[in-house]
Amino acid sequence: MKLDLNLERTFPHPVERVWDAISSADSIAEWLFTCDFKPEIGHKFTFWTTPPEGSSWRGWTDIEVLEFTPPTRMVWAWESADIPEPTRVIFELEPTPEGTRLKLSHVGDSTEDDIASVSGGWPVKLDALVSHLGGD
Repeated sequence: MKLDLNLERTFPHPVERVWDAISSADSIAEWLFTCDFKPEIGHKFTFWTTPPEGSSWRGWTDIEVLEFTPPTRMVWAWESADIPEPTRVIFELEPTPEGTRLKLSHVGDSTEDDIASVSGGWPVKLDALVSHLGGD
């Protein structure tokens, strides 16, 4: 199955502030998951947390930084246990009159369960990013 999730949020903050929130391990831990992220192409890191009760998720996801172009674009390879090839998570930032638009895409070949998980999870995580940044 094809995963093709595309979300947008606009933040009342400059691009650099939003970029810092999505590209530092400490900030990522505040709105997404605890991780050992480093802002380097080729860096492999892991998200980990306690999986939700009843979830088939193992509680961690392995990630690799594929692209890192501050402060506008970052791409991750997102490895799930039940799919043969990693999917991709793409963050794109652009300035707007209101502040910054974040476009988040999660794409690739996946399973029905994985698609349901990320399709339900990313909107919640982006809402947490809004709260982390103190925006509406």
